Amino acid sequence: MTTPMMRRLVSAVALSTVAVLVSACGVSLQSSAEPIPPDVLPDPVVVSPTPTPSPSVTASSTPSAEPTPTAADEDVAKLRLWMVQDDGLVAVESSLPVGTNPEYVMQALAVGPTSVQAAQGLRTIASDPLTGQPLAVIAAVSPDATPGTEFDPAAENAIAVELSPAFSALPPTEQVLLLGQVVLSLTGAGESSVVFVDQSGARLAVPLPDGRLLDTPARASDYGPLIYRP
Repeated sequence: MTTPMMRRLVSAVALSTVAVLVSACGVSLQSSAEPIPPDVLPDPVVVSPTPTPSPSVTASSTPSAEPTPTAADEDVAKLRLWMVQDDGLVAVESSLPVGTNPEYVMQALAVGPTSVQAAQGLRTIASDPLTGQPLAVIAAVSPDATPGTEFDPAAENAIAVELSPAFSALPPTEQVLLLGQVVLSLTGAGESSVVFVDQSGARLAVPLPDGRLLDTPARASDYGPLIYRP
């Protein structure tokens, strides 16, 4: 039987043992609690307040950014010029509007394709490769149907185009392609037909794609077989 004296002795021994163990762990015992120094505390964690969602932007609250259409923004029909590709003709869109001045059409043909179009194999025969001079221009004189007889383009509803003497030096196939460039481009610009003349104003019989000579005003259908169809 355990007596009160023995219980007090066991408790005293237990307390002594705990004190020894704690001391052995390196933790010093303090008789009273001390506050932790402020420089030992970690920085406080900053908690951002929950943002208040802003009202969503709706179509009704946003002003329209679409510009008001003007006359300058309206589409303008562009003239198609005909350039040479291989042994045929292809149409390319120019910066000229449909119905433009025939002189401008001939100038554009003489200038030829753009660098991008040239890289795609397009070219023009409307200018002399050696001199750069145009081989075909709008005639400055009234052409004659026959020597001594005046030709009235208005009466035949045709426009007169003067061919340079260098035109005759072209190979036959190149001559036909040049004539096709001129006829298809001018008729596309609004002319009904084309009459070819020399520098004196005399009318010329011009070759057709099938080898025949044409001695009447040339129309688009006469050189339609030259249109390149891949």
